[in-house]
Formats: sequence, structure tokens, C-alpha cells
Amino acid sequence: MIRCAMRHAPFASTVFALALASTAAYAQPAGTQPGGLTAPLAPAERCSECHAGGTTASGERYMAADTWSASIMANATRDPLFLATLTVAEQDSPGLGTVCLRCHTPAGFTAGRATPGLGTRLDALEGDLDGVHCDTCHRSIVPTGVAGAPFLSNAQLYYSDAPDGMIPSRFGPRDNPVTSPRHPSMGSAFIRDARMCGQCHEVSHPLTNRLMADGRDTGAAFPLQSTYSEWSQSDYARRAQPETCQTCHMREITGEMLPSTRIPDAPLRAGQRRHEFLGANVWGLALLKAAYPGERDDEYDALRAQTQAYLRTAATVAVTGAATGVAGGTATVRVRVTNLSGHKLPTGYEDARLMWLQVMVGDAVVSGAYMNDELVEDAQARVYRFQAGRLEGGVVTPSDFVARHNVVIEDTRIPPLGMRADARTAPVGRDYAGGADGALRNYDEATFTVPLPATAGAATVTARLMYRTTTKHYVEAIASANRTDDRGRTLLALWNATGRAAPVVVAEGSATVTVTAATASEPEGGCATQRGAG
Repeated sequence: MIRCAMRHAPFASTVFALALASTAAYAQPAGTQPGGLTAPLAPAERCSECHAGGTTASGERYMAADTWSASIMANATRDPLFLATLTVAEQDSPGLGTVCLRCHTPAGFTAGRATPGLGTRLDALEGDLDGVHCDTCHRSIVPTGVAGAPFLSNAQLYYSDAPDGMIPSRFGPRDNPVTSPRHPSMGSAFIRDARMCGQCHEVSHPLTNRLMADGRDTGAAFPLQSTYSEWSQSDYARRAQPETCQTCHMREITGEMLPSTRIPDAPLRAGQRRHEFLGANVWGLALLKAAYPGERDDEYDALRAQTQAYLRTAATVAVTGAATGVAGGTATVRVRVTNLSGHKLPTGYEDARLMWLQVMVGDAVVSGAYMNDELVEDAQARVYRFQAGRLEGGVVTPSDFVARHNVVIEDTRIPPLGMRADARTAPVGRDYAGGADGALRNYDEATFTVPLPATAGAATVTARLMYRTTTKHYVEAIASANRTDDRGRTLLALWNATGRAAPVVVAEGSATVTVTAATASEPEGGCATQRGAG
């Protein structure tokens, strides 16, 4: 019997952010409108009846429904962090919640159940809690006769439809798709195209323009997420064979010929792609497991381990500098962090994503300490983040609430290889100029002064690139601001129960400094002293 893998479709990271919707305050964008489909987007459970249950020769599940069901995509509607943020957004700006839900529940939005913006009318039986589900992608089309489509922002997706009583086509990556007894099947180049992902992974504030710190209006909407632009401006997009979102985040199964469905006599294919959509949200999977215990605990654990391993492919860290130093003195080392991903590091929903360098001599942290569940920003701290703010009364202050952002205080995230940034994506607060052919550098270098041991020997200097999905400050701010329902309290309790989004190591490097004993002319501190002639 085929397991109904989609019944619960839990969580969603804030990796999917806002998208425009119809309310009195928010203008209707392009894309399929609420009530615009004769054939509604189907619950993912129906797809699992055929696209689940297969295993590789080693017994590993690989079919789309099985690998999708525990993913962040599948869980884009029930994430406690998203839900608490959604409540605050709706409190701050009524109607904005519906904007968020257009990305997080395409089924609920197109059926007209994403209003009101708290999601109180969503219907689990109709697939509204299935998050970013099968039909979201496999019915996504580029409509003919619509100028500018596809629209690369704010979930302005168009979906295939069919006359009443008929079944709409589903689209796959093959030119010769399997003939299904359940629906018409067609090949589609668009489902292999990064622009399909860019429909949601490029998000602008629907009402607010980006301001400069002096109050000048840039005339452009405030950028809430720019992952697609970051990629499209990089070498990854310009290669003869582009490395797309799909090729990086949907692992290909090599060395086996496998069917994509359990339909009898389905053809065997090479290059089946898994649907976990691996990213960086290690903590989010622990949050899901705690929020919905017993639903798919083992799947969350397994995917969390895979996500952590995947995250470690995103960057390298190298330490260079002083080879020798004097006991009790200091040494200067340089740390280079190289971004190996196809977008900024980190990317995604930009509030509270945080990376930084932690530098140690032996076991002692010199810079980038983590104490009381927060980063200690010392004088040498090297931090990679997007910090949004709000300009009011001529003063810019950091903003924790998405509805209020209007100034980019800083964007120190590391660009991808070959990035040619525009006004939307240009770094703020750190200079990454100097890449090949006028592009930005895909690496950052920082100098650290480190203390050496008081005795001669060898000292190991280690630099670790740390990452956390969200911060204590952000969670507490959202929980405190939540006054409409209990989502903030729920989030805070789950945060405390899941390690408080403790940082994980992305990459590390080290170097050894030979420590020599101080001499009479070299007192502690390592500075030679010139003595008088008596």
C-alpha cells in the first residue's frame, strides 16, 4: 500500500517570503488570481498515490512525494516561525498576511482562502497546508500573450487549467513524459529553468520603496529577498550550461535507471532528481519535529543531517599569516572566506539570517564568541548579514518587522562568483570590488590580531564560519509583538525546546604559529627594545 506522504505537510522556513495578494490595501499583481482556476490546485496527497514508494537498489527512497514530504518546501504553511511572523505582519499592516500566504500556500491563495491574512480560512482537506506542493511547480506555466511573463518576483505564478470536468496538464522535465492514467503529462523546459524558482525567490515589499539613510526615495521597492537576482548576476547563470537552482538543490541520482512513478511499466530513466530541496535551514527541521511530534520524526532527523552536510559545501575558510611569534605576544593572521554557492552567502529571507567568523587560539575564542544564545560583536568581529532598518523622524533604527522596513542598513553578505550587482543587490557596508573582469569578489578577507601563549611551542589558530537560521533577538521580538493569537508564545516555547537555533559550523581552516621564547631584547609583547649604551 502506498503511504499517504502528504497528509500533514508541515513546516515552512522563512526561505519563502512575501508575495502580492488582493486586499483593499494591496494591489493585485499578475498571475493566476483567487478563484481563477476551474480546476483547483490538487492536494499533494493525490500525487503521492503514484509518485511515492519506490526505492533505489540500496533501499533508499527517492520518489518525489517521499523526498518532498519532510522538506522545507512541503512545510511552507505550518512553520511556527513563519506563523508568528505572519501574525505580526498582519497586525502591522492589515492585508500583508495575504501577501505572505501567496507564496506559502498557493493552493489556499488561488482558492481565495488566504484572506484574511492570518490564514484562519485555510482548509487542510483541500491541500492548503501542503505548502509549496506538487501542483505549485508542475502546473506552473509561462502563459502565451502575457507581456513580461514569467514575472520574477512575488509569486506571480500562472497555472495550467482545464474546462469544467476536464483534468489540467502536469508538466515535467522530460520531453517524452510518462503517460499517466490520472492526468495529461507534458514536457516543459520551464520546469528546468531557474526563472520558475525566481517567481518566488525574489521578493519586494508591495507598498514600501527603499529609502536611503538621508531620506531619498530610490524609486524601487524595498528588497525582501533577492536570491534569484544574486544568481542571475553571477557566473553560474552565464555559463554555457548554467548551474541552476534545480541542479544544485535537487540532488541527481546517478548510476541507476529508475522510474519516476509506480504506474505499471513506467519507463526507467537516468538522472532522477530528489525533491528535498536542500538548503541551509538546519534548525527549521528540528523545529518541525518539535512542533508536530510523531508525524515524521525520522524523516526530519535524516533530512537535518543531509542539510548540515549540504551546508558544509557552501564555503571554504583559509587561514594565513604569521608563521612565528614570541611567547606572550601577538600574531596577525588573515582569514579568507570563499563563497562556493550560486548566490550570496547567506541568502534567503533576509531577516535574522546570520553568518560570522569565530577565531580561536587553541580552545580560547579570540573573536566571534557565542554567549547567552547570541553573537558577541567584539571589535574584530566579522559578520555576514542583511540588516534592514526603518527611517523615521530623520533617524534610522534596525527593524525586526517586515512591514516596517524601508532602509538597508547593511548587506555584508559574500557575493557569488562573478557577480555583477545592480542597485538592488550591491553590498552595503563592505567593499567586495576587485573580482575578475569588473565583477565583485566571491570571497572576503579579514585580519585578526590574536594573543599567543605565554610559553614556547606551537599555537593553532582556527577560524570557523558559523551560521544560524535566526537569532534570539528576532525570536523574542516577534514573540513579544504578537498580540493577536498565541503563535508568538508557541514559537518561543519551541525555540527553547530545540536548542535555540544554535549555530552550526559551515567551514573551518587553521594555521600553526611557532611560538618562541622571549629574550632579553624581546620582552613579552614581541616588540624588540633598543637599549642605551650605559
